[in-house]
Amino acid sequence: MKTATAYIINTPLSVSLYMDIIGGGLEQTKNADGLFDPDRTLFPLALRPRLAVKDPDHVLADGDHTTGLIDTRWYIGTDDKGTRITESTSGFSLGAYGELTVRRNVEPSSPLSLYFTCGYIDPRTQKTIRKSQQVTLTTVQNVELNLSLEIDAAQKMAISPFKNQALRTITATFRNGSDPVPDARAVYSWQVLERSALTWRAIGADDPFYVSGQGTKALVIDRRYIDREAIRLEAHHKSAPSRVVSAMTKAYRCYGQWDEREMLTRGKFVRHDTREIEARAVIDTPRGQVTRPEDYFDITHIFTTNEKGAPEKVIGYGEKAVVGAGIAGRDPNVLAVFGCEVRERTALRVCTIGGRAVQVNGKVMCISIPKP
Repeated sequence: MKTATAYIINTPLSVSLYMDIIGGGLEQTKNADGLFDPDRTLFPLALRPRLAVKDPDHVLADGDHTTGLIDTRWYIGTDDKGTRITESTSGFSLGAYGELTVRRNVEPSSPLSLYFTCGYIDPRTQKTIRKSQQVTLTTVQNVELNLSLEIDAAQKMAISPFKNQALRTITATFRNGSDPVPDARAVYSWQVLERSALTWRAIGADDPFYVSGQGTKALVIDRRYIDREAIRLEAHHKSAPSRVVSAMTKAYRCYGQWDEREMLTRGKFVRHDTREIEARAVIDTPRGQVTRPEDYFDITHIFTTNEKGAPEKVIGYGEKAVVGAGIAGRDPNVLAVFGCEVRERTALRVCTIGGRAVQVNGKVMCISIPKP
């Protein structure tokens, strides 16, 4: 039998692969505080393949044939030679028909390319059509800064020696716009003015008033060592080291208003059996009497009489002075007069010999002296 062969000819399909982006975009922003927008760890990105088919012969229905996708694969890279993404790949999860969920943020300096490949079997011919798509995840660094810095201390901060609490914490508030700068993104440097050279230097362990806090937003100082110090805080954002803001305070030792008076607490009236006279210095302030005044003042007790030209004699130091009653004599016309000289004392200062700090049992010795 002689035969003739009939050939079935199908017009090639028009097959297009699209990548729908669900729940965000391919681009993120990262602000100066290191926060991503959107943050994919909180708001994942879904990449959903979509296959559109058009059959010129109208054997197949035109439209979405995504459910016909087979052998779907994702790779980290620009082709199928990259690292294949599996269910165990951190930051990714796979779904039906090639859907990929991304929970990974991308650094501005490290764009992430993702490559997708899949197959589609032409129902008319049973031949596999391969399609692929590449996307790149990028991040833009947003370095817009509007920095401000303030500290919870006045520009002139009076340090009262009468405070029961020796320690004082100076705390800073560092903002970018209206938002606090996270500690992890801030760099702090506490400084003190070196008066001899009129230059600023970092506060450290050699400063007697320093307790702790260098490199943080809270500096702890010991008031007892403050006479007069200019303290400054410089801060910058890690994303912009050259953009430095500062705040400062001038701390000074201040006694405020006070007045001294001498009281005779024993022997004000000298009788034949009076043995001692006790003089006590009293320091009055608007807030009341100072307890333990010898802790803050240099007090000298002086004796004289009401006679013209009578000499003055130092009889003791500190809050109280006790002398024998005989100092008053026995002449009722000659009055015994007791008085006190009171001077403010400086803050504690390091004792030095030959320019070197004196140490006792490994600790630096400090002293408070009368003000001139």
